[in-house]
Amino acid sequence: MTSIPQPIRPLGPCEVYSSSRHALGFYRCLANTCRYAVPWSVLQGKSVPDVLEAAVANLVLRLPRLSVAITGDETSRPYFASVSSLDLSYHLECVELRAELDFHARDSHLLHMLEAQHNRLWPDVGFRPPWKVLAVYDPRPSQLEDRLILDIVLAIHHSLADGRSTAIFQASLLDELNKPLVRPSCLEDHVLRMPSRPHGQISPPQEELVKFTTSWSFLAGTLWNEFVSGWLCKPATDLPWAGAPIRPDPYQTRLRLVTIPAKAVSLLLANCRANGTTLTPLLHVLILTSLARRLTAEAATSFQSCTPVDLRPFIQSGFHVADPAEVFGVLVTSASHSFNSPRVSGLREQASGEKIWSLAQTLRQELKDRVETIPQDDMVSMLRWIANWRGFWLNKVNKPREHTFEVSNIGSLHGSPENTANADRETGSKWQIVRSVMSQCAIVAGPALCASVSGVVGGPISITLSWQEGIIESELVEGVAHDLQLWMNQGGPVHGQRLP
Repeated sequence: MTSIPQPIRPLGPCEVYSSSRHALGFYRCLANTCRYAVPWSVLQGKSVPDVLEAAVANLVLRLPRLSVAITGDETSRPYFASVSSLDLSYHLECVELRAELDFHARDSHLLHMLEAQHNRLWPDVGFRPPWKVLAVYDPRPSQLEDRLILDIVLAIHHSLADGRSTAIFQASLLDELNKPLVRPSCLEDHVLRMPSRPHGQISPPQEELVKFTTSWSFLAGTLWNEFVSGWLCKPATDLPWAGAPIRPDPYQTRLRLVTIPAKAVSLLLANCRANGTTLTPLLHVLILTSLARRLTAEAATSFQSCTPVDLRPFIQSGFHVADPAEVFGVLVTSASHSFNSPRVSGLREQASGEKIWSLAQTLRQELKDRVETIPQDDMVSMLRWIANWRGFWLNKVNKPREHTFEVSNIGSLHGSPENTANADRETGSKWQIVRSVMSQCAIVAGPALCASVSGVVGGPISITLSWQEGIIESELVEGVAHDLQLWMNQGGPVHGQRLP
């Protein structure tokens, strides 16, 4: 960097939530990996690194958050600061596969790379924007594929982006790749010089975009639960099973990938509609069922899960936002779901198709009811009351975690170029996204297991299971992955049958 980053604005409470976790190593990054396909002829002899560098440079100029650092991230009042230049040789890394791999071996290789990326802390976040694009590809034309296949990873600090933002990035990158290749005039020797910008171009914090309201009764109840009665004052028998207590070390992210093929996706989504639910509630119930059947009643009497909820639909109309759905930033709250002993016992005794679909339908209604309360009395509106974030997180160490698992569904990308989805002749000569994989790092003070869900319209859906080594048994997660793969491949539970 050629100059000191210039402060833009303080991080909002939800953004500090993540910057404080990173400073302690409690949450390191999230990632979105899209598999791109393009005919070799489209490259017109240009190298993959040159094409990607130009596209990424243009994207940085479109998305202001990609050019900000985070100063004072170890404090309770960090700032976003604009940098005058970015060295794209750091932010973009192209990795050539040394040998031709089939897709199974390629996915195994990719997951190892993602685990390593998720384990890393971002260096020099006060001077260098904390994000990276990693492209993995075989540079040699293959007899297996007449197209170039690239896995392009966006890894990014959670204070800069939420899961939905990573999908916005990938969709925008696809758009750039399908434009005529033009290198920005401000890009030279891999260094992108940033033009001067008004400070207002970075999106405001969600606390400004969404008009949260807090009643005195909600405020008093929240403070009572947090500081007086306290979740952790409950008897151990009343706590949901959530793996081992919170501990920062050893920090090792583990990942498992479940892929639902396109044909099974069509059947699965049709079955969800026919049973009055959606994929997210169904996944909660299937993961719950797998855990309940693989853990004894003595070890786990109850469970609790959570769902991140996108706040973009609740952006106030007074802000000059062209399309709220396309805001790149952090706009998220959460919904919790409790599964008490009677619910869990019923699944252990008879996990029938009827019982699974009924609970998924109930959960969908609970989630709908929760969303209808936004933005009144929302827990994220209480984050502003936390003055000592470091103490807030360290106080959780060695205590039970609140949630067993999380299901985070960022939806499906349109993998074909805009306005040409039905023009096979045209899309066949363009860049396309054929798969999307969302993944998270190990969350030290969060759910024991995370299921990150993403897909491509008309294509497969990916479910990435992530966990911290030693917090939950790897064999248990392998079992959950096996169950999900089996049940999803058949289109979900079948009425009149028990789950296999």
